[in-house]
Amino acid sequence: MRRKICSTAWVLLICGATLAACGESSDPASGSGSPTSAAVTRSEVTFVDSTRPTARNGSYPGAPDRTLRTLIWQPSTVGALPLFVMAHGFSGLPDRFEAIASTIANAGFIVAAPAFPLTNQNAPGGYMHAFQDVGNQPGDVSFVITKLLEANTTPGDPLYNRILPDNVAVLGHSLGGTTVEALTREPCCRDSRVRASMLFAAGPVSLFPNLFGTGPINAGPPTLVLQGTADMTVSYETSVDLYAHIDPPRVFVGITGAGHADAIEAPTFPLTNLQLVSERAIVAFLNAMFRGDNADLTATLAALVAEGNSAESDETLP
Repeated sequence: MRRKICSTAWVLLICGATLAACGESSDPASGSGSPTSAAVTRSEVTFVDSTRPTARNGSYPGAPDRTLRTLIWQPSTVGALPLFVMAHGFSGLPDRFEAIASTIANAGFIVAAPAFPLTNQNAPGGYMHAFQDVGNQPGDVSFVITKLLEANTTPGDPLYNRILPDNVAVLGHSLGGTTVEALTREPCCRDSRVRASMLFAAGPVSLFPNLFGTGPINAGPPTLVLQGTADMTVSYETSVDLYAHIDPPRVFVGITGAGHADAIEAPTFPLTNLQLVSERAIVAFLNAMFRGDNADLTATLAALVAEGNSAESDETLP
């Protein structure tokens, strides 16, 4: 399917010379009071990577390791399922994904979301000092994937035999999107276990030389790019340019009326109409990637366009 991407451009707000992709939702996380679907179980685990340090940050002196509080959602169904990891943006929290993560898990996926050590809302020393730590976040995501796959082979672990290790997808929002783009396209950080990536309001590629030394390469796994038309932090045109920059297979979904975070951060039920657009696109993309259901992806994109959004897909996904 080929459909025209909306050409409307929104202003990219620059948050200081280096904080080009900041400006996440400032609403307090409310995940602790949010119901999880009865068909989905949420758990929490803390992974500690003793091989990499956490830098000094404001009043925080740093640490010799990196601690990653991680939320996990899994459906009540039996059997192994694809793994879907979600990476929050600058000042974000995994708790803000609660409702959308639970809904995606209920569609037949193991969903996990870590809190990055220094860029989450509650980071020691304050997240505003920690922009440069984004350069360490692709390694954080890789470490979390490793620990989840280890749990998959550990008898007695709640994730034992629950994950299809060859079916791993990752979504990143804003600077989490920059993290995922590096994880899948940056020579320094590429994790070949990731078979599908999703970039939601990802920061511009101009950030990469400062964070990773070079720019991302065009080649990478099949990618879904999502962007709100009313995003006043990362412009719509930024994601249009990103979509043009990467090699196929690729899919683009423009969400009409969505701001920077309101279509992906969903701490409470029910999902809003904007969040449902994201959830439908994500699940259809995952089903095409891991269950070979390209027909559902085509139908979903057509339905989203009929509802007033924009979409484009230039190649059948593997």
